[in-house]
Amino acid sequence: MEIRGISQNSLNFKGAGINAVAFLEENVMLNKALLDASVDVPFVCFANNKTERKERLRRVSVNYSLCFLSPFLTLPLTNRLAMKYIAKLTPKLSSKESNLIHISNKYLKDKELLKEGIKLLSKEKNTDYSQIIKNNGGDFEKIRRKLINAKNAVLSFDFLFSSGSVSGMAFLNNYLTKKKTQMDGYSAEFELADRELVEKRAAKYKKSEPWRKGTTIALIAMLTALPLAIRKGLISPKTTGIANFIKDNAHLFDYTNGIFMKRFPLFLFLTVAMTGVASASRNRTELKNNLLINATGLAVYFGGDLLINSALAKLSDNIFKTSIIDKNAPKTFMNKIIPPTVRIRELTGKSKKIAAINFIINFLAIAVSYGYGIPKLMNKIIRKDLKTDADKQVS
Repeated sequence: MEIRGISQNSLNFKGAGINAVAFLEENVMLNKALLDASVDVPFVCFANNKTERKERLRRVSVNYSLCFLSPFLTLPLTNRLAMKYIAKLTPKLSSKESNLIHISNKYLKDKELLKEGIKLLSKEKNTDYSQIIKNNGGDFEKIRRKLINAKNAVLSFDFLFSSGSVSGMAFLNNYLTKKKTQMDGYSAEFELADRELVEKRAAKYKKSEPWRKGTTIALIAMLTALPLAIRKGLISPKTTGIANFIKDNAHLFDYTNGIFMKRFPLFLFLTVAMTGVASASRNRTELKNNLLINATGLAVYFGGDLLINSALAKLSDNIFKTSIIDKNAPKTFMNKIIPPTVRIRELTGKSKKIAAINFIINFLAIAVSYGYGIPKLMNKIIRKDLKTDADKQVS
């Protein structure tokens, strides 16, 4: 009776609250942004001096601009520009039919699937696309190719803009700090050691800076070119080999509601962006710290959260008799290790409420452990490495 009381009363929040949690679950980029807040506040507060704090604030501002402004401002505009000037399917930027770009890549495999996809999207968006069909002479193959071009142009731009902004800020921070302080070293060390030691520790990394910048640019270029491969696979008439593989998996690069980057492309963007941040490191200690925060961040965002959520779901299903674990999911190797859950939006009743609470518990557990543990550990590493090199200098 006590457990029943918990599930029916104490956990009785509903309506807008549950819908907000469901929205956050589906939109990985916003989820990441809010998790970042739990890290970024102590990340900035625990800076070792004013110079490092300014660098961290600039880094944080870029991350938040991408996570919050990009989906709501940049991408909606990019979608409309692509539909008007690349696909040439809409006459004006304000055309409601621009939301045809929201159609999933799974409907762009062939023209027959496209017909089905347009019908479904028309109902979902309450939009009539008959004028687009008429303007293209009813040629669905022509429309399909135009949509493929538009969608992958948007993805290319998003990859370039996002990874370039994050990586570029890391190198810009170095430039601004050098200009302000006339020092090349890791800013976190400026008031913890004398100038000679800080400069000496940065000397080796300063020599390799051009190579590291070149590597970063090459990685961003490769990521930006990836949508070209997706486009080629979708347009190809082949139904076997690599082309077929691309057709079957192109939907992984869809945007939720046409604006929120999904988990897999977000993983690729962050991997490249964080590699760029690590490449901008000014000595081995900054490199270790960048790798630490980036690696733990990727683990949290693309595995740790799923693991915790799955464990909580199994616990809830056993104790509260909910149905959160997705029993109809494919029996793949990864699904056996981390059983997937049903999306909160698709659940009902008690299962939906408890799944939303599980999500919040998951979020808070990560925020506290990751947000306050990592910055403290980073500062500990800085002091340890400085002491080691200072002792060598004395001896």
